[in-house]
Amino acid sequence: MGKQKTVWPTDREIRLRFILFAVIEAASAQGAPAEVLLSATKLLRDPQTEVQLREALADILACDEMYGFRFPQGSEADELMQTL
Repeated sequence: MGKQKTVWPTDREIRLRFILFAVIEAASAQGAPAEVLLSATKLLRDPQTEVQLREALADILACDEMYGFRFPQGSEADELMQTL
C-alpha cells in the first residue's frame, strides 16, 4: 500500500476560508437567502479550491441584502477582497 501525499492549503486559501466564514455570518444577520448560505457553508466542511471559495463569496455578495458590504478599510480581509 502506497502512502498518500498530504496536500496542505495555501495561506491564501486559508485566508479565503476565514473571509468566507465572516461573510456568511454577516449575510445571515442581514437576511441573505438560506440556499446561498447553505451551499457556502458546505464548502467550509469539505475540501475546496480557491475558485470555489471565490465563487461562493461572489454569490453571497451578489445578494441584495449584502449591497454595499465591506470589511473595515485597510484590514487584511479588505485588501484581499479588493485584489479578488
